[in-house]
Amino acid sequence: MSQRVRYAIQSILVNALALSSLYHILIYLANRRFWRQLPPPPPDTAPSISAVVPLFGKTLDTLSLLHLLGTHRPTDRYEVLLVLESEASPAYVTAREAAEAYPGTLRIVIGGPAGEHVPAIHALRAGYEAAQGDLIAFVEPDVHITPELWNAALATLADPAVSAAFAPPLVLEPERRDAVPAPTGGETLVALHANHARAAALPLAALTNRVRAMANGFMIVRRSALQQAGGLTTLLDEADPAAALGRLLRAHAQPIAVLPVPAQIVPRRQSTDEGMQRIVHDLAITRVYNPRVFAASPFTNPLTVGFILGWITEREGRWWGRRTWWGFAAFRLLIAYALDRLRFGRAFNLAAYAQLFMLDTFVSPVLWLRALVRRTITTEGRTYRLYRGGQTVPEMPKDAA
Repeated sequence: MSQRVRYAIQSILVNALALSSLYHILIYLANRRFWRQLPPPPPDTAPSISAVVPLFGKTLDTLSLLHLLGTHRPTDRYEVLLVLESEASPAYVTAREAAEAYPGTLRIVIGGPAGEHVPAIHALRAGYEAAQGDLIAFVEPDVHITPELWNAALATLADPAVSAAFAPPLVLEPERRDAVPAPTGGETLVALHANHARAAALPLAALTNRVRAMANGFMIVRRSALQQAGGLTTLLDEADPAAALGRLLRAHAQPIAVLPVPAQIVPRRQSTDEGMQRIVHDLAITRVYNPRVFAASPFTNPLTVGFILGWITEREGRWWGRRTWWGFAAFRLLIAYALDRLRFGRAFNLAAYAQLFMLDTFVSPVLWLRALVRRTITTEGRTYRLYRGGQTVPEMPKDAA
């Protein structure tokens, strides 16, 4: 490699390092302004609401989170639809127990087998078709529902110009495992990636009116807007509910708002390998729905860019790249620490930021490359081939080919 080419690469990396750091400053300032704004009070009279909750599996927290859905009633005309494929579903007993505890609010909807369709959107469509409310909320079962979240949703949709809204999903700090002094495991990796790589930029997009997609966790849509867009039937072969629903609403000129209250997600315990598979899955979804964001993601991370720059300069016997990288690494972790204090009211365990350092520097680039070549996704035990634009086709088992 000629000296001119090496200098060109180093110049690109230095500029990327500076721009990525500026980008993170903008993200922090946007988060500071976004999360400190006070949502308007909810309207005196609220429309009827149907909350659709797809259930496929269960965790130790599932029942308690369903109880919160039944307890926090945003309006008198409120129902929660627990959607399962069949009574043989692992979550059926839990859903029945919750429905019996709130007989006038919670009810079970059997959506039937998904067939060749993606199970998540199949369940959402079944719940939507059974719902009776004027507002349809799509809620994941691991979301910790609060009255503040409902109030923000009702206040935002009190504006007739807004057709849909969603809450930025933030994963709560995982609990420590037995005999381990700090949170570890795949759930910590997923939480760090979700909070600092996916959700951190949403306030900046909201404040600059550049919201192009929704986020899974808590989404609420006017029934009339869904009816004008043709319902959810056309989305059955889509890979991701939030990305597909956001694109559908944008195609019909339906404005989408971001709620200034987070959807707090209770992390599910999982192994490190499962956590990395989940991150690859999310990155692959981003690649097919928003290839520009996917392509730019490695260059918006100062740790990744700085490490490459330090490695190149060190091979040439120069150490300024590595020394510079350590400064930008400290800057990145300080921004992450400040964001968590801003969004959660407190920071994560310090060991979590050591894991964020490892994730951003060494793990994320490898997972990004795996997502770049990933052509299939697996969800609820079923594998689908993934195509640009988010369309999916079920993979046939080899013995059935």
